Amino acid sequence: MSFLSHFFALNPRLGWLLVVLLASAIGLLSGVIDHRLKQDQRLTMLATEAQRSSVEIMSTTLNGNLMGSITLLGLVDPDIKQDASNGLLSINANIAVTLSTLGNSFGAEGIFVVGEDGLVKTSWDRINKPSTGLDVSFRPYYKMAMRGQTNVYAAVSMARGDRSIYFSAPVFSERARSSTGIGAVVARTNLAQVDKLLGGKFDIALLLSPQGVVFASNQPEWLGYIEGEPTASQLREIRELKQFGSLFEKTDPKVLPFSSKAELQQVSQRFFAAAAAPVKWNDPSGDWKLLVLEDLSHSVPMVSSASLAATAALLTLLLGWMMLHLMRGQYAQTLTNQQLQAFARLQEDQVAFRAHLSELSLKLQRCHTLDRLAATFLQDSRDLLGTTQGVLYVTDVQQIPPVLRLVGVMACASEPPALLTLGETLLGQCALERRLQVITTPPGGYWSVRSGLGNTPPAALLLAPMVSHDKLVGAVELALRKLPDAAAQERLAQAIDLLATALEILLTNLQLRQLAQSEAHTPGATP
Repeated sequence: MSFLSHFFALNPRLGWLLVVLLASAIGLLSGVIDHRLKQDQRLTMLATEAQRSSVEIMSTTLNGNLMGSITLLGLVDPDIKQDASNGLLSINANIAVTLSTLGNSFGAEGIFVVGEDGLVKTSWDRINKPSTGLDVSFRPYYKMAMRGQTNVYAAVSMARGDRSIYFSAPVFSERARSSTGIGAVVARTNLAQVDKLLGGKFDIALLLSPQGVVFASNQPEWLGYIEGEPTASQLREIRELKQFGSLFEKTDPKVLPFSSKAELQQVSQRFFAAAAAPVKWNDPSGDWKLLVLEDLSHSVPMVSSASLAATAALLTLLLGWMMLHLMRGQYAQTLTNQQLQAFARLQEDQVAFRAHLSELSLKLQRCHTLDRLAATFLQDSRDLLGTTQGVLYVTDVQQIPPVLRLVGVMACASEPPALLTLGETLLGQCALERRLQVITTPPGGYWSVRSGLGNTPPAALLLAPMVSHDKLVGAVELALRKLPDAAAQERLAQAIDLLATALEILLTNLQLRQLAQSEAHTPGATP
């Protein structure tokens, strides 16, 4: 957390960029997830609606009143039984009237009786296109009736060429059901009922045969399409079945651009939810299938998910702003604590330095010779100032012009010169100018300078004149382990000022002592 606080406090623009990117990503992800969840919800609801519609289709066809009526005829009507087994002339039976009454009652397009041989024995047709004499033995509804089962079969009418639904019920020899029939009573209707059930409820609704061919749809352009790429054997089976008339005699069926899988599908750059449900019509080829699709761009618009995405992005931005503000505050607090700790350490160092400086002052006051003074200062400068080498010169004013005389040496590889004239070498120039200098050593090597220390490779050199009461009393050169900062240079200056004061006092005392000794040896001096 401290690293992040430090990083974002120093890089606020980068922090805001990351927050914006994170908010955009979270907003986009929230919108996508919400949109997908709503799509899945619609997919589930669509599957339920498809199942309900398939049940409704079966209830109005296989389990409807028309199927019940023809089933009853095949079970109890003796004329129908005789007609199916032997065939009757219309003058000998009232079958045509019965068929006409039944057809008009339920809005059928035609009703006919099929005999054991598969030929239509008697028929009634609403527009007087009778089916009498047609061979329907290949039709599945005839085969199912001969097995004693009712059946709903959708196919193209042989007599009229239009799409029709055939309701087939077996004719039994006795007034009881059995496993075999002796004929069939068949009612034919148009697809008005089925089209009504498909229309208006779904964006796309298709009724697929067991072979996958679209037989009915609320979108007429899909009629005759097939699900999946058909094989040669499938096409041959479809043509031999003659269920779809001459529709596929010369051309192959077109392939649907979607499947009956219950999933999200893309059609013409739009996403649809697809669901399918079986329609059990007792077709020997298998169950029919109701396939419905819903255009999700209408039912699940992206706008609703976009508002959620925007809300999530704004909340993320707000949380990100709060986190950045918190981290900046934490960084400021940490920085303040560090500054306080640094100030406290500085104060402790100052106290320790002053104590050490006071101790050094006492030591210097106890020195009665120049070499002792120089040795004391140079030795204590290691702990006090971090020096590694050093030389100390005092001003010899007895010579004209004045020179610098060597009085102390520490850790020098070679003996420094005993005398330096003012302006000679860096230290002499420093003494002449009375200006403190810090000379840094170049990285990766050393800076060889001709100075009182000779050729040295320190991290830094300190050249300082010792001036007391505007009088040059000496000069000192120190080699330092590291480059001093402003605070360290201030401490160096204080230590050198202390040395200059102590040196001036010692020089004064030595002069007074020499004067006293000279007066003591002068004839006539007062004892």
